[in-house]
Amino acid sequence: MRISDIAQILKGEIYNLKEDFEVESLKSLETASSKDLTFIANISKIPPDIKAGAILVKEKIDNLDIPQIVVKDPAKAFYKLIDILYSEERLSGYLSKTAVIGKNVEIDKTAYIGDYVVIEDNVKIGKNTVIKPFCFIGKNTIIGDNCLLHPRVTIYQDTVIGNNVILHSGVVIASDGFGYYQEDRQHKKIRHIGKVIIKDDVEIGANTTIDRAMLDATVIEKGTKIDNLVMIGHNCKIGQNTILVSQVGIAGSCNIGSNVILAGQVGVADHITIGDNVIVTAKSGVGSNLEPNNVYGSGIPAMEWKKWKRILVILQKLPEIFKSKS
Repeated sequence: MRISDIAQILKGEIYNLKEDFEVESLKSLETASSKDLTFIANISKIPPDIKAGAILVKEKIDNLDIPQIVVKDPAKAFYKLIDILYSEERLSGYLSKTAVIGKNVEIDKTAYIGDYVVIEDNVKIGKNTVIKPFCFIGKNTIIGDNCLLHPRVTIYQDTVIGNNVILHSGVVIASDGFGYYQEDRQHKKIRHIGKVIIKDDVEIGANTTIDRAMLDATVIEKGTKIDNLVMIGHNCKIGQNTILVSQVGIAGSCNIGSNVILAGQVGVADHITIGDNVIVTAKSGVGSNLEPNNVYGSGIPAMEWKKWKRILVILQKLPEIFKSKS
Protein backbone atom coordinates (compact mmCIF):
# COMPACT_ATOMS: atom_id res chain seq x y z
CA MET A 1 0.00 0.00 0.00
CA ARG A 2 1.28 3.48 -0.91
CA ILE A 3 1.99 6.19 1.65
CA SER A 4 -0.76 8.41 0.23
CA ASP A 5 -3.31 5.58 0.56
CA ILE A 6 -2.27 4.95 4.17
CA ALA A 7 -2.67 8.61 5.02
CA GLN A 8 -6.14 8.61 3.49
CA ILE A 9 -7.23 5.51 5.43
CA LEU A 10 -5.95 6.98 8.71
CA LYS A 11 -7.33 10.45 7.88
CA GLY A 12 -3.89 11.93 8.49
CA GLU A 13 -1.98 14.81 6.97
CA ILE A 14 1.23 14.13 5.00
CA TYR A 15 4.37 16.23 5.31
CA ASN A 16 7.75 15.97 3.55
CA LEU A 17 6.51 13.51 0.93
CA LYS A 18 8.67 14.21 -2.13
CA GLU A 19 7.73 11.01 -3.97
CA ASP A 20 4.94 8.57 -3.17
CA PHE A 21 6.10 4.98 -2.66
CA GLU A 22 4.85 1.52 -1.76
CA VAL A 23 5.35 0.52 1.89
CA GLU A 24 7.03 -2.88 2.09
CA SER A 25 6.46 -3.54 5.78
CA LEU A 26 5.72 -2.11 9.21
CA LYS A 27 8.73 -2.07 11.51
CA SER A 28 9.90 -0.75 14.85
CA LEU A 29 11.54 2.65 15.07
CA GLU A 30 14.93 1.01 15.57
CA THR A 31 14.79 -1.46 12.67
CA ALA A 32 12.76 0.38 9.99
CA SER A 33 14.52 0.97 6.65
CA SER A 34 13.83 3.20 3.64
CA LYS A 35 10.74 1.28 2.45
CA ASP A 36 9.22 0.72 5.90
CA LEU A 37 6.66 2.61 7.96
CA THR A 38 7.02 3.10 11.72
CA PHE A 39 5.64 5.39 14.43
CA ILE A 40 6.80 7.64 17.24
CA ALA A 41 4.70 7.61 20.40
CA ASN A 42 6.94 9.99 22.33
CA ILE A 43 8.70 12.76 20.41
CA SER A 44 11.08 13.33 23.32
CA LYS A 45 12.68 9.95 22.57
CA ILE A 46 13.53 10.25 18.88
CA PRO A 47 16.73 8.39 17.96
CA PRO A 48 19.26 10.47 15.98
CA ASP A 49 19.60 8.07 13.05
CA ILE A 50 16.06 7.21 11.89
CA LYS A 51 16.21 5.28 8.60
CA ALA A 52 12.48 4.69 8.09
CA GLY A 53 10.83 5.55 4.81
CA ALA A 54 7.92 7.23 6.62
CA ILE A 55 6.66 7.74 10.12
CA LEU A 56 3.40 8.22 11.99
CA VAL A 57 3.53 11.15 14.42
CA LYS A 58 1.13 13.10 16.61
CA GLU A 59 2.47 16.44 15.41
CA LYS A 60 4.90 17.44 12.68
CA ILE A 61 8.56 17.24 13.68
CA ASP A 62 10.31 20.18 11.97
CA ASN A 63 13.88 18.89 12.11
CA LEU A 64 13.02 15.45 10.73
CA ASP A 65 13.29 15.42 6.93
CA ILE A 66 11.40 12.20 6.16
CA PRO A 67 7.73 11.72 5.19
CA GLN A 68 5.46 12.16 8.20
CA ILE A 69 1.79 11.27 8.58
CA VAL A 70 0.22 13.27 11.41
CA VAL A 71 -2.57 11.41 13.23
CA LYS A 72 -4.30 11.82 16.58
CA ASP A 73 -2.77 8.69 18.15
CA PRO A 74 0.22 7.22 16.25
CA ALA A 75 0.37 4.00 18.28
CA LYS A 76 -3.31 3.12 17.80
CA ALA A 77 -3.12 4.05 14.11
CA PHE A 78 -0.11 1.76 13.72
CA TYR A 79 -1.90 -1.15 15.43
CA LYS A 80 -4.87 -0.73 13.10
CA LEU A 81 -2.53 -0.72 10.10
CA ILE A 82 -1.17 -4.08 11.22
CA ASP A 83 -4.70 -5.49 10.94
CA ILE A 84 -5.13 -3.93 7.49
CA LEU A 85 -1.79 -4.83 5.94
CA TYR A 86 -1.34 -8.23 7.58
CA SER A 87 -4.91 -9.48 7.56
CA GLU A 88 -5.35 -13.20 8.11
CA GLU A 89 -7.34 -15.39 5.76
CA ARG A 90 -10.82 -15.87 7.16
CA LEU A 91 -11.70 -19.54 7.34
CA SER A 92 -15.36 -20.46 7.00
CA GLY A 93 -17.86 -23.02 5.80
CA TYR A 94 -15.70 -26.13 6.20
CA LEU A 95 -16.07 -29.44 8.03
CA SER A 96 -13.05 -31.73 7.83
CA LYS A 97 -13.62 -35.35 6.89
CA THR A 98 -11.37 -36.35 9.79
CA ALA A 99 -13.42 -34.48 12.41
CA VAL A 100 -15.39 -36.66 14.84
CA ILE A 101 -18.88 -35.28 15.44
CA GLY A 102 -21.23 -36.60 18.15
CA LYS A 103 -25.00 -36.81 18.24
CA ASN A 104 -27.35 -33.81 18.18
CA VAL A 105 -24.55 -31.37 17.32
CA GLU A 106 -25.49 -28.02 15.78
CA ILE A 107 -22.74 -26.38 13.70
CA ASP A 108 -23.56 -23.22 11.78
CA LYS A 109 -22.89 -23.57 8.06
CA THR A 110 -20.40 -20.67 8.20
CA ALA A 111 -18.24 -22.30 10.91
CA TYR A 112 -14.88 -23.92 10.19
CA ILE A 113 -14.05 -27.29 11.78
CA GLY A 114 -10.45 -28.35 11.18
CA ASP A 115 -8.76 -31.74 10.93
CA TYR A 116 -9.08 -34.24 13.81
CA VAL A 117 -11.36 -32.03 15.88
CA VAL A 118 -13.52 -34.03 18.31
CA ILE A 119 -16.96 -32.63 19.14
CA GLU A 120 -19.09 -34.61 21.61
CA ASP A 121 -22.88 -34.83 21.86
CA ASN A 122 -25.25 -31.86 22.15
CA VAL A 123 -22.69 -29.17 21.26
CA LYS A 124 -23.72 -25.92 19.56
CA ILE A 125 -21.27 -23.86 17.49
CA GLY A 126 -22.17 -20.40 16.20
CA LYS A 127 -21.64 -18.37 13.06
CA ASN A 128 -18.14 -17.83 11.64
CA THR A 129 -16.47 -19.66 14.51
CA VAL A 130 -13.15 -21.30 13.62
CA ILE A 131 -11.99 -24.45 15.42
CA LYS A 132 -8.51 -25.44 14.32
CA PRO A 133 -7.03 -28.97 14.25
CA PHE A 134 -6.90 -31.31 17.24
CA CYS A 135 -9.32 -29.36 19.45
CA PHE A 136 -11.66 -31.22 21.81
CA ILE A 137 -15.15 -29.92 22.64
CA GLY A 138 -16.96 -31.74 25.46
CA LYS A 139 -20.66 -32.56 25.52
CA ASN A 140 -23.33 -29.91 26.10
CA THR A 141 -20.91 -27.07 25.33
CA ILE A 142 -22.14 -23.90 23.64
CA ILE A 143 -19.74 -21.77 21.58
CA GLY A 144 -20.98 -18.45 20.19
CA ASP A 145 -20.29 -16.51 16.99
CA ASN A 146 -16.93 -15.34 15.61
CA CYS A 147 -14.84 -17.37 18.05
CA LEU A 148 -11.36 -18.66 17.28
CA LEU A 149 -9.94 -21.80 18.86
CA HIS A 150 -6.31 -22.39 18.00
CA PRO A 151 -4.94 -25.95 17.72
CA ARG A 152 -5.16 -28.29 20.71
CA VAL A 153 -7.64 -26.35 22.81
CA THR A 154 -9.50 -28.61 25.26
CA ILE A 155 -12.96 -27.68 26.48
CA TYR A 156 -14.61 -30.03 28.97
CA GLN A 157 -18.36 -30.60 29.08
CA ASP A 158 -21.07 -28.06 29.96
CA THR A 159 -18.98 -25.00 29.10
CA VAL A 160 -20.60 -21.81 27.78
CA ILE A 161 -18.52 -19.52 25.56
CA GLY A 162 -19.83 -16.20 24.25
CA ASN A 163 -19.11 -14.33 21.02
CA ASN A 164 -15.73 -13.09 19.72
CA VAL A 165 -13.74 -15.26 22.12
CA ILE A 166 -10.14 -16.26 21.27
CA LEU A 167 -8.56 -19.33 22.88
CA HIS A 168 -4.90 -19.96 22.15
CA SER A 169 -3.16 -23.32 21.86
CA GLY A 170 -3.08 -25.50 24.94
CA VAL A 171 -5.91 -23.72 26.77
CA VAL A 172 -7.89 -26.05 29.03
CA ILE A 173 -11.35 -24.92 30.05
CA ALA A 174 -13.46 -26.58 32.78
CA SER A 175 -11.08 -29.22 34.09
CA ASP A 176 -11.89 -30.30 37.67
CA GLY A 177 -11.20 -27.90 40.49
CA PHE A 178 -8.49 -28.87 42.96
CA GLY A 179 -10.74 -30.09 45.77
CA TYR A 180 -10.36 -32.99 48.22
CA TYR A 181 -11.60 -34.04 51.64
CA GLN A 182 -9.88 -36.30 54.17
CA GLU A 183 -11.18 -39.69 55.16
CA ASP A 184 -9.16 -42.43 56.85
CA ARG A 185 -6.03 -40.28 56.39
CA GLN A 186 -6.50 -40.28 52.65
CA HIS A 187 -7.32 -37.49 50.20
CA LYS A 188 -10.70 -38.18 48.66
CA LYS A 189 -11.61 -36.38 45.44
CA ILE A 190 -14.54 -33.95 45.47
CA ARG A 191 -16.35 -34.33 42.19
CA HIS A 192 -16.96 -31.00 40.45
CA ILE A 193 -20.29 -30.83 38.61
CA GLY A 194 -20.42 -27.09 37.89
CA LYS A 195 -19.41 -25.31 34.71
CA VAL A 196 -17.33 -22.49 33.22
CA ILE A 197 -18.97 -19.47 31.57
CA ILE A 198 -16.84 -17.22 29.37
CA LYS A 199 -18.56 -14.02 28.23
CA ASP A 200 -18.06 -12.05 24.97
CA ASP A 201 -14.77 -10.55 23.76
CA VAL A 202 -12.52 -12.56 26.07
CA GLU A 203 -9.04 -13.68 24.96
CA ILE A 204 -7.19 -16.45 26.78
CA GLY A 205 -3.48 -17.10 26.22
CA ALA A 206 -1.63 -20.34 25.53
CA ASN A 207 -1.56 -23.05 28.21
CA THR A 208 -3.88 -21.19 30.56
CA THR A 209 -6.26 -23.30 32.65
CA ILE A 210 -9.67 -22.37 34.06
CA ASP A 211 -11.28 -24.87 36.45
CA ARG A 212 -14.96 -25.71 36.57
CA ALA A 213 -16.95 -24.85 39.70
CA MET A 214 -17.88 -27.52 42.19
CA LEU A 215 -21.62 -26.78 41.95
CA ASP A 216 -22.27 -23.45 40.23
CA ALA A 217 -20.05 -21.64 37.69
CA THR A 218 -16.60 -20.20 37.25
CA VAL A 219 -17.24 -16.97 35.31
CA ILE A 220 -15.01 -14.78 33.12
CA GLU A 221 -16.84 -11.55 32.33
CA LYS A 222 -16.93 -9.59 29.09
CA GLY A 223 -13.76 -8.05 27.65
CA THR A 224 -11.28 -9.65 30.04
CA LYS A 225 -7.86 -10.54 28.62
CA ILE A 226 -5.82 -13.39 30.09
CA ASP A 227 -2.17 -13.98 29.26
CA ASN A 228 -0.32 -17.28 28.75
CA LEU A 229 0.25 -19.66 31.67
CA VAL A 230 -2.43 -18.31 34.00
CA MET A 231 -4.30 -20.57 36.42
CA ILE A 232 -7.84 -19.71 37.62
CA GLY A 233 -9.33 -21.95 40.29
CA HIS A 234 -12.86 -23.27 40.72
CA ASN A 235 -15.80 -20.98 41.56
CA CYS A 236 -13.86 -17.80 40.71
CA LYS A 237 -15.57 -14.75 39.28
CA ILE A 238 -13.42 -12.45 37.11
CA GLY A 239 -14.94 -9.04 36.29
CA GLN A 240 -15.15 -7.11 33.04
CA ASN A 241 -12.11 -5.74 31.18
CA THR A 242 -9.67 -7.21 33.68
CA ILE A 243 -6.07 -8.05 32.74
CA LEU A 244 -4.33 -11.14 34.12
CA VAL A 245 -0.67 -11.24 33.13
CA SER A 246 1.45 -14.36 32.66
CA GLN A 247 1.84 -16.83 35.55
CA VAL A 248 -0.88 -15.29 37.69
CA GLY A 249 -2.40 -17.94 39.96
CA ILE A 250 -5.84 -17.47 41.50
CA ALA A 251 -7.05 -20.02 44.05
CA GLY A 252 -10.65 -21.13 44.32
CA SER A 253 -13.73 -19.01 45.12
CA CYS A 254 -12.12 -15.61 44.51
CA ASN A 255 -14.00 -12.57 43.28
CA ILE A 256 -11.84 -10.32 41.10
CA GLY A 257 -13.43 -7.00 40.14
CA SER A 258 -13.67 -5.15 36.85
CA ASN A 259 -10.77 -3.20 35.29
CA VAL A 260 -8.30 -4.98 37.56
CA ILE A 261 -4.68 -5.61 36.55
CA LEU A 262 -2.80 -8.49 38.16
CA ALA A 263 0.80 -8.27 36.97
CA GLY A 264 3.08 -11.24 36.30
CA GLN A 265 3.30 -14.00 38.93
CA VAL A 266 0.76 -12.48 41.30
CA GLY A 267 -0.66 -15.17 43.57
CA VAL A 268 -4.12 -14.85 45.12
CA ALA A 269 -5.21 -17.04 48.07
CA ASP A 270 -8.63 -18.68 48.11
CA HIS A 271 -11.86 -16.81 48.98
CA ILE A 272 -10.28 -13.39 48.35
CA THR A 273 -12.19 -10.39 47.00
CA ILE A 274 -10.34 -7.78 44.95
CA GLY A 275 -12.27 -4.58 44.24
CA ASP A 276 -12.68 -2.77 40.93
CA ASN A 277 -9.83 -0.76 39.39
CA VAL A 278 -7.14 -2.42 41.50
CA ILE A 279 -3.55 -2.90 40.29
CA VAL A 280 -1.36 -5.53 41.97
CA THR A 281 2.32 -5.33 41.07
CA ALA A 282 4.39 -8.30 39.88
CA LYS A 283 5.26 -11.20 42.19
CA SER A 284 2.94 -9.98 44.94
CA GLY A 285 1.03 -12.40 47.16
CA VAL A 286 -2.55 -11.45 47.97
CA GLY A 287 -3.69 -12.99 51.26
CA SER A 288 -6.51 -10.64 52.25
CA ASN A 289 -9.26 -8.66 50.54
CA LEU A 290 -8.20 -5.56 48.57
CA GLU A 291 -10.30 -2.41 48.52
CA PRO A 292 -11.10 -0.90 45.09
CA ASN A 293 -9.31 1.96 43.31
CA ASN A 294 -5.83 1.37 44.67
CA VAL A 295 -2.40 -0.01 43.79
CA TYR A 296 -1.00 -2.85 45.91
CA GLY A 297 2.33 -4.65 45.83
CA SER A 298 4.69 -6.73 47.90
CA GLY A 299 7.07 -8.10 45.29
CA ILE A 300 10.81 -7.85 45.93
CA PRO A 301 12.65 -5.96 43.16
CA ALA A 302 15.96 -7.28 41.87
CA MET A 303 19.01 -5.72 43.52
CA GLU A 304 22.74 -6.28 43.73
CA TRP A 305 23.29 -9.72 45.31
CA LYS A 306 25.77 -8.74 48.02
CA LYS A 307 23.46 -5.94 49.16
CA TRP A 308 20.52 -8.36 49.35
CA LYS A 309 22.58 -10.81 51.47
CA ARG A 310 23.33 -8.02 53.95
CA ILE A 311 19.61 -7.19 54.11
CA LEU A 312 18.80 -10.85 54.78
CA VAL A 313 21.19 -10.90 57.74
CA ILE A 314 19.46 -7.84 59.20
CA LEU A 315 16.00 -9.33 58.60
CA GLN A 316 16.94 -12.43 60.56
CA LYS A 317 18.03 -10.27 63.50
CA LEU A 318 14.85 -8.17 63.58
CA PRO A 319 13.09 -10.30 66.27
CA GLU A 320 16.08 -9.87 68.60
CA ILE A 321 16.30 -6.13 67.86
CA PHE A 322 12.56 -5.70 68.49
CA LYS A 323 12.79 -7.69 71.76
CA SER A 324 15.69 -5.57 73.01
CA LYS A 325 13.78 -2.36 72.26
CA SER A 326 10.60 -3.44 74.04
